[in-house]
Amino acid sequence: MEDNLQPEQRLKLRILDLALPAQSVVVFGDVWMVEGLYARRCVESGCQRVLVLDTLETPGWLDHRQALPMLDFRKGDFADPFFMATVRERFEISVAFDVLLHQPPLLAALHLMLEKTERAICIVQPMLKERDVPNSLVYLPGNVDLDQLAPVPSDAQDDVHVFSVEDVNHSHWIWGMTRSFLGSVLAGEGFEITREETGDSLPNANWFWYGCVAERREVNPRHWSRTQPHPGVLDLSW
Repeated sequence: MEDNLQPEQRLKLRILDLALPAQSVVVFGDVWMVEGLYARRCVESGCQRVLVLDTLETPGWLDHRQALPMLDFRKGDFADPFFMATVRERFEISVAFDVLLHQPPLLAALHLMLEKTERAICIVQPMLKERDVPNSLVYLPGNVDLDQLAPVPSDAQDDVHVFSVEDVNHSHWIWGMTRSFLGSVLAGEGFEITREETGDSLPNANWFWYGCVAERREVNPRHWSRTQPHPGVLDLSW
């Protein structure tokens, strides 16, 4: 499986191997350019239940599904709460490789993914180096600071659509995240980063490949998802 892989793909397999073995795995997005590479790794490791959630299918992915009947697939957007409500089970581990930076509703999408995660989540993606302010998150569509933020130099973009203000969808880069931001968001969800690895820099050295395993700890009772309307009329005595 590992012949002719890119360094970032090898990083993803290493991070995934840190969380395996597992009885059940859900992989969020695993078709584009890899056609189920990480789901297949889970099957090879002995996982009994492997579900891939993605918005597209390819002939190569269909071939792998036919060859590995234990691979399950549902086509849909895992940032959509109505679609995610149809997934009526939880999985020992979840896999989110190169997907978080593409999610316009980032916090809500990650929460939906973690709701399906019993033990740990594996995350790998390009990350921004730490900024002056910890927990920094940069919104990329419409951002004109290409020298700082474009992942590759502007003269090497070819047909890459760089930060168009109109391209606010999961086919494009939406967020530049820092490690401190990701760690704080996961902590608020009741997860702790327990293993992590830094990979190579991108052509723009402000970006680098980052991977981690975050394990579930305690449920946060003050999380935004648990907020309920106040019963009755609240008299604040203003």
